[in-house]
Amino acid sequence: MTNKISYTSTMNILDHETFGSNERARVVNSDTFMLDASKKTHHAFFIGKCGGEVRIELEITFKQNASGSISVKETAKLFEGASTNSTDLDGTASKAITVAKNESKVVVFRVNNTDDGGDYADITLNITNSVISDSDCTAGIKAKAQALGSAFTGAATSNINAPTAVNSGKRVTFKNCDIYCSPETGTHEVHGAIREKYHAVGGPNNALSLPVTDETATPDKLGRYNHFKGNGSIYWHPTTGPKLIRGGIRQTWAKSGWEKGAYGYPTSDEIKIHTNKNEWFSDFQNGLIFWVNQKAETPKTASLSASKVRALFEKIFKDKSKDSKDLKIDSVKISEVSDTGSDFTRSKNRKITFKIEGDYESGVFFIPNPSYTITLRIAFESDKNPDGKVKCKLSARLDHWHIHTSGVSHTKLLNGLKKSILEGFKKPFELGEVPENVGFLSFKVTSTGGIKLYFTTTGLGAVGAVLAQQKLDAL
Repeated sequence: MTNKISYTSTMNILDHETFGSNERARVVNSDTFMLDASKKTHHAFFIGKCGGEVRIELEITFKQNASGSISVKETAKLFEGASTNSTDLDGTASKAITVAKNESKVVVFRVNNTDDGGDYADITLNITNSVISDSDCTAGIKAKAQALGSAFTGAATSNINAPTAVNSGKRVTFKNCDIYCSPETGTHEVHGAIREKYHAVGGPNNALSLPVTDETATPDKLGRYNHFKGNGSIYWHPTTGPKLIRGGIRQTWAKSGWEKGAYGYPTSDEIKIHTNKNEWFSDFQNGLIFWVNQKAETPKTASLSASKVRALFEKIFKDKSKDSKDLKIDSVKISEVSDTGSDFTRSKNRKITFKIEGDYESGVFFIPNPSYTITLRIAFESDKNPDGKVKCKLSARLDHWHIHTSGVSHTKLLNGLKKSILEGFKKPFELGEVPENVGFLSFKVTSTGGIKLYFTTTGLGAVGAVLAQQKLDAL
């Protein structure tokens, strides 16, 4: 069952201490929206101001009931003070009603200034509750399109009066979104990058089947998602791009706390390692879930801590600048670790920014040595996306640089450093090669600046992790 709710809320406000055109204000807000199994409650919040001193805050809650009726509660607060931004609460009032299915109602109530003066607001709510049968997909899709608005959907690109049959349901395509409907899943839209991913994996004919939610904001307010009938979801985050997650891996992730848990957002679609084996994995910002024999297993790993990565980079920088014998290096620090990078297929690795400070021995004892600060952002990359099978070359390359120098004759130092860095870091630094078919799944920069490689628990995965650790320790 779907409730299509249309309403108009009007606040007629009086500030009794003001005269003329500012004495009264009229604030009108309208909306159309849907309530169904995936969204049983809707909240609206409006503010009205009048006369320079009076502010009305109106909150409306709409709740779907099993009978097809909706419960509506309005709560109004009147603030009056030296300005309309006052926190001086001087009056409250509320009204609760039930609107039967396919019924329209008009609700009027007043909130008064009960502390001082004759300020008030008369609040009127005109509301219509239309119930749409889940089996009437033509009506459901039309109602959903109306609720979303043409600015959101764009023009229909298929016949809205005769929706296309798809996988036990119906679909109408629009310029900016698709709307799907079935008696089992209800009526829901898919748009943006999630829509692109949904199409790329086969749309409703994929194992995901039909959407069971609209695109919805994640609890952390940073990402977006659609859930689908086929025990799957597509999640999007600005630093990951859209990623498909389903089945047991999705359940494991959900138990960990979804995107707010230890794994963070998914950075890959679910990937099957072997076509003839039940081995899958999904990569995440802060980890990896490996699924084998109907359960999640902790992957084998090889790693370098952030302190060892810093020490490794200091070693590399000193080697690159060894020809500058008078260049003194006082400190090498990790100053920043970026977030992951958005990509449609596999999110990009984090990048580490190193900060190097020191000075240059000028040879003149009575003049302070010119000093420098260098920031180098390094991208850690694999030439191929690890999938348990392919051979991968791992490297670190200069992604961005900045040099600041100061002191007497610092321009000469600046030019010398520019030359050294551009020549010294012209080629990527090779971290090593992971052979094919050793179960290598992911190459990750951690949020603290460490490096971590993930391998399967089956086949040669354990051996690959041991050899990778030996290679990292030898760097």
